[in-house]
Amino acid sequence: MTTSIKNLTPRQAWQALPPDEWGEDETRHLLRRAGFSSTTDEVERVRKQGLKATLDQWFGQFSPMPRPEDTRLYTEQNPAMSAMIRETKDEEEKRKLRREQRQQRTAAYQDFGMRWLQFAREPAHSVQEKYVLFLQDIFVVDRQSIQESDRLYNHQALLRSKGLGPYPDLAKAVSRSPAMIKYLNLDRSTKGAPNENFARELFELFTLGEGNYSEQDIKQAARAFTGYRIDKEGFKFVEKYHDNGEKTVFGQTGNFSGDEVIDLVYTQPAARTFVPREMVKFYLSEASLPEPFVNELGQSWAARKFDMSFLLKTFFASRIFYAPEYRMNLIKSPIQYYLGMYQDNGLDIPPLINRTLSPLRAMGQEFFNPPNVRGWVGGRHWINATTLEARRQLAQTIFWGINEDQLNADALADLNEFRAAGYKNFHLSGADMKYLYDKTPSYVANHLCQTYLPQMPSEKFRLYLEDHLAKNAGGKYKCVREVIQAILQSPQYQLC
Repeated sequence: MTTSIKNLTPRQAWQALPPDEWGEDETRHLLRRAGFSSTTDEVERVRKQGLKATLDQWFGQFSPMPRPEDTRLYTEQNPAMSAMIRETKDEEEKRKLRREQRQQRTAAYQDFGMRWLQFAREPAHSVQEKYVLFLQDIFVVDRQSIQESDRLYNHQALLRSKGLGPYPDLAKAVSRSPAMIKYLNLDRSTKGAPNENFARELFELFTLGEGNYSEQDIKQAARAFTGYRIDKEGFKFVEKYHDNGEKTVFGQTGNFSGDEVIDLVYTQPAARTFVPREMVKFYLSEASLPEPFVNELGQSWAARKFDMSFLLKTFFASRIFYAPEYRMNLIKSPIQYYLGMYQDNGLDIPPLINRTLSPLRAMGQEFFNPPNVRGWVGGRHWINATTLEARRQLAQTIFWGINEDQLNADALADLNEFRAAGYKNFHLSGADMKYLYDKTPSYVANHLCQTYLPQMPSEKFRLYLEDHLAKNAGGKYKCVREVIQAILQSPQYQLC
């Protein structure tokens, strides 16, 4: 039995969970929160491996995601297409070329999204990719502003490659991300006319939080980031556009560069607690922790030079993470609902827009396209009448086969490519459920609830499922399918 937060001091809260409190329920909780689901095989593997060894494995080194082929091709071919558009005199031909360019850009973005979903769906990548989502929700860029999928891919790859090191180093790397530079207009910032967007978001949304800096700090820091530019090779620093004059930031005066401003940020007390606070909101609870608990974790993190691997391991090993108050209290994001459902059912991600990116958009979380610079609000905001209906619809579509006669040549080629790579199981069929057909209604109801839900549901709901199975209306396949759908659409399945 794990300990309630009410019985933990701030120091005790961040101590590692005692080995005798590590069991199946704790394993399921960890897998659902750090990743997207807790399948039977993963629960057994992680439980036996142990908490410390699991966290060492997860947060030791991340695997890179291969660059999607459509993204690579678009990046290679787009300069020539842009040149053709510039050189074409005929307006009708120019419109045609621009339309073709937009279609190629959209196809590259869609291919990136579908391939990321398949990459994140793999159990070996799930924890790292959920953490990448966490970082994307801090260092926000969006598809609407950036458009080129290659820049989105590179920004995500940067978060993945730098995300386990010191957070100040990550912030410095992000300041050089072409996607971020374009998103916050840093490429327009020049000596004598600094653009304050990046400096403002650096302080407010990336490192310190609102109220922990002055407007003068922003104005002075913005001067330090002048001269940041991008070209076809990526980031470049142009000295003639940089302000070399003295700046005063957080009471310190000097000829600061952008990197030196970020170093100054990490002398501020608020920098110790900003990321821990964001982790609590993303991984633990919509409600804030009491300040002494956040301060305790922040001090430990600062003592380790703001190392993210240390913070992640400490957070997920902690006694407070497993406290009973923080079980089944988070609403799944659309991406977690989607990927968790596919993992729970042992399904591969189909490379079809109407089975991947369209459902995510309908549920309220379009791939790499948050509503604004603050990212996704999350929590209860994920659920309304429209998005809930989209979730219900997704729980039905996983039983639908793919009608290949309705696919165009490109979609059929993508489908065959995925199959050749070993991804073939795109929907739940009668054969997948056949092992349940000769079992009792009580067994089937209990088994399916244990398979899909973090905790056993109310007796009323379980008996409702059992009664439906007992009636066996319409045949065994239809009956079991309807019970699975009822569980996937239930309030409990929306939680983790």
